Amino acid sequence: MESSKKRAGSREDDDPAASFPELLNFCARAQTLIAELLLLSDRIPAEFLDRRFDAVLFDLRYFDSPNDFESRIEGNEELEALEDCLRESCSAYMQRFFLLMTGAVIYHLELLKYLNDLQMHFVIQEGLYGQSTLDRVLDNQYGRQLLTESIALFGCMLILMEHCLSGHLREKLLVAHLRHDCCFDSPNLEHICLICRAHMPPSGPFHHSGSPFVNSGMVSVQKTEDLFARFPFPKLVVDAVIHRLRNDDLYNQVHHYPDPQHRTVALSLQSGYLYILLFYSPEFLRNGFVMREIVDRFFRDCWVVPIFLHFVVDLFVSWDAYKEAKASLSSSVSPTFIRDCCQYHCTKVTHLSSELGSVLSNCVLIKDYVLDNSQYLISLVRDCNIALRWVLLHRASGDKRSRDIVTSVGLALQVDEDNLLQLLLKTSQLEFKVKQLYVELLESKEALWLEKKHCVSNCIEELSVHCFGSWVSSCKIKNESLNDWFQKLSTEVQSLDCTRTGSSSRAIYRVLSALKDLEQFCQIDQIKQWLFEAQKYLQDMIKVLNLDDEAMSTFSAITDALYAWAYVARFGELLGKNIEQDPSVVLSLHTYFLKFWMLLNVPLRRIEQNQSSDLLCVSNYYSSKYAAQICATLEIIPVILLGIYMDDNLQAQQPFHQLSRIDKDSLPEFMQVDQQLNLARAANKISIISEGVLLMSRNFRGLISLDLEDWLEGQVRKELSKRLENKLKTFFLLPNVGYDILEVNLRTLSAYILSQLQMMESFQDLLHIPGNRIWEETFTKVLKQCFEKEYAAFIKREQGSIVSVAQLNDFSKAPTFYGHLLHQLLRLTDPSRSMFIEPMSGWFDAEGHELLGLHFINLIESCVGQVGLASLDSLLTAIIKENLEYALKGFKNSLDSRCLEELRKLDDSLGPPTSLPLLGWSSYMQMSGKKLGNKRKKSPTAYCRF
Repeated sequence: MESSKKRAGSREDDDPAASFPELLNFCARAQTLIAELLLLSDRIPAEFLDRRFDAVLFDLRYFDSPNDFESRIEGNEELEALEDCLRESCSAYMQRFFLLMTGAVIYHLELLKYLNDLQMHFVIQEGLYGQSTLDRVLDNQYGRQLLTESIALFGCMLILMEHCLSGHLREKLLVAHLRHDCCFDSPNLEHICLICRAHMPPSGPFHHSGSPFVNSGMVSVQKTEDLFARFPFPKLVVDAVIHRLRNDDLYNQVHHYPDPQHRTVALSLQSGYLYILLFYSPEFLRNGFVMREIVDRFFRDCWVVPIFLHFVVDLFVSWDAYKEAKASLSSSVSPTFIRDCCQYHCTKVTHLSSELGSVLSNCVLIKDYVLDNSQYLISLVRDCNIALRWVLLHRASGDKRSRDIVTSVGLALQVDEDNLLQLLLKTSQLEFKVKQLYVELLESKEALWLEKKHCVSNCIEELSVHCFGSWVSSCKIKNESLNDWFQKLSTEVQSLDCTRTGSSSRAIYRVLSALKDLEQFCQIDQIKQWLFEAQKYLQDMIKVLNLDDEAMSTFSAITDALYAWAYVARFGELLGKNIEQDPSVVLSLHTYFLKFWMLLNVPLRRIEQNQSSDLLCVSNYYSSKYAAQICATLEIIPVILLGIYMDDNLQAQQPFHQLSRIDKDSLPEFMQVDQQLNLARAANKISIISEGVLLMSRNFRGLISLDLEDWLEGQVRKELSKRLENKLKTFFLLPNVGYDILEVNLRTLSAYILSQLQMMESFQDLLHIPGNRIWEETFTKVLKQCFEKEYAAFIKREQGSIVSVAQLNDFSKAPTFYGHLLHQLLRLTDPSRSMFIEPMSGWFDAEGHELLGLHFINLIESCVGQVGLASLDSLLTAIIKENLEYALKGFKNSLDSRCLEELRKLDDSLGPPTSLPLLGWSSYMQMSGKKLGNKRKKSPTAYCRF
């Protein structure tokens, strides 16, 4: 009974939700608040950044004299219109912002109460008082973690709030929400105003350095101490947590980094929390002795520190106001030390990149290699990540002096962003393959153990069978005793169990030692071979026995790459160039993005442990950020896919009809070897890209909701539409261009359209997307847009002040391809220079040369298809209608009143027209509106001929 209680108690100690539910709830809430803060910072309404709205957006000075501010708006129609616009478009955002600020204030008040109770040795638990002391919390592994995170995450939220949402913006959002919702009596409003109050504008060397490496993840908030003083925590608790952070390995990470040189990396997570907590107790920052100890332990070779995900701070900038802290850091991290450290890591980048290339290219990564070299591979992955971490973090340093040293050394050693990207890609490939193989080894551990044990038994059996041979006499051992010894040895091997690691390993070492002793007396090669094989299988059994989940936890710890997430956007352009040069880079993109999967795990761990209902919304936010970055990086792929067919050799290739008989001499020309080679190369590139996209879709399934196949189809549509529009825009000819040049341009356009169609047909087979349907819908949409633009321009011209028919039919400055084509058609069919000959179905000039006929119409159809011809016909119909209307209007103006009256009577007697009315359609409608009204109700489209 007692043992069961002890086991239950140990399980409770290992479960943070059971041991410290209040602290776990605080940590989960803090992660949720930070996620909401980051989401709102990504979606700041444009109105709050538009200077036009400054007249209706007020800061906290509004509360000093609200009537004065309101009087500025009342009666001013322009300002009231801005107010209405602001209320309609931003009310939902302002509501969410106010809820975020309220949640942050309530979080602080409740945590402050909990910590005050904790230091008084009491805490409320489910309405009862339980004996939960500060020492008990700090002595428990999960307790000290949760206590540290609950305080540090709130401080991190204040820093990120100042970084992502400026104080002036927060004040405007708060006042705007209170004014529009009239909720000035909200609870905790004083504290909400305090958290929204502007701290001070960001400045300092970081913001004016002009560094090309500075990214949005670099945080610089001045006088953080004053910011934290608005929302203090009990000094006793904060000092106790800082003491634990200074002396303990809070997250048990040191054993993953056995090399003492990697100690700052092992303690990087708690060093970020320590950085934040020091501002809650700034006496430490002014104590030179303490700061020297902290710098030596946590920041000895790393002064750019991550504080949350990819958000980092530069200690040289952040500690600039604290002389003792800055002096401790400067004495440890001198310019000479920075140069030596940078040289060491840049040299490692070059060496490790070469080593990774040999491991990945020699096809040695199989299960046996991973089993034999697991420690070497883990060490290699660890070294790669540490080198990448140091260089990437410190290239973005906020301190100009240190950053210049890092960049100059990197340039001298030829370590630029391209080299770092290549190392990051190779490292991610190695991590993915090694992890995959190691998981397979773990899953097949028992089967592998039985296989090796069976091989050892077979070798011993062979030795036992041959123990009566002539070689025994040379060993001076009796046959019977040797046979019995082998039988006993075989029985001992058969009894080995992989679940009992300690006893099995000791037994294997005993058998190995015995076989090695026996090998010293043996002189027969065959027997030596059996002994060697038995020893090898026994060594493999030891390796199988050492397979455990601890290696996977080490692997997860050392492969964390959240520090480089801010570089993913910067590396996107470089990736695009690499893919253009070598499409096989796409095959490794899934491993590259999977390296950052911790972005989806770290912020959700406490929320998931707490079983909070906020898990879904927070998960959706980080998943959307992750997916959006992937899509942004992959936007170059559709451009590359369509660019593969931009080669002139590919575009010039025309389809040919299969012949029943081919001359021997014309066979080489008929084979089109060069063209087929170009097509094969293009198809190979597309196939490689398709395989890479499929790999990403398969590996992201279950991780994020991202259907890359649908995304790729949409991006291909978008890029195809852009290319078609650009190509049609190039069909801008001079007004008086000759027929030959016009035909050449149409043939060129037709060849381009045909090449794009063939390209989409090949995509249908290689990319597994509906290429023909995409082509038809996209091309139809582009032509429809051209038609609508041209028709709108024509109607606008018709409704304007038109002086002559020539101005009405002037398409020389048309905005689209259709207008320029119409201009050429009208010019070629001008009655002053051409004549239509019905038997020849075309227009001819005075010398009998064909200007426009069936050949030309077929050429147009090859460019725009039947849909394009139909649109062209609609435009011509509109032109004819307007020209007839214009002619009839002029004809009417030239008639006297008697003739007009006779024509009106004829129009009135016609009834529903079978042709254009004599006085024009508009006159007929005005004249017969009442008569036709009832008929229109019955059939509203009965008289719509155009």
